[in-house]
Order: sequence, then structure tokens, then C-alpha cells
Amino acid sequence: MSATVAHLLSQALRLTADSRTELVEAILEQAHPSREFIARQMDLVESRREEVKAGTSALIPAGEAHAIVLESLQARP
Repeated sequence: MSATVAHLLSQALRLTADSRTELVEAILEQAHPSREFIARQMDLVESRREEVKAGTSALIPAGEAHAIVLESLQARP
């Protein structure tokens, strides 16, 4: 992580949770990932898919996954 990004991150972490979420959404709207980034993400997806097929990883039903995420977000200060 560059010094500039680290500085921006430290500043962003001082924002309220709602403001951080708003910032993330604004940044993602402007993101234009490179082909290499997308390729790495697709490699990760394929790897995880193979783990599920091999039985070394299990799928979680969407409702349960959403509940876990919501619980973890609510537990944050």
C-alpha cells in the first residue's frame, strides 16, 4: 500500500460508519478494474468453485450468509 493510500485510509477510518459506506460506494461507482484484476478475481472464483466441487469447502445458503454479515456489521462499534 502506498503512503498516499495509507494516509487516505487512515483518514477514511475516522469517518462514521455511514460515511465510510458512502465513500466506498462512491469509489466503487468510479472503479474501472483492469483486465488483470478481473482475471485474478475470476481465477479466485474458479478456485473456490473447485473447492466446493471437491468437497473441501461448503456453500452457505444466501439467507444464512446475509444473517452472518448483518450480525458482524451490527457488532461493530
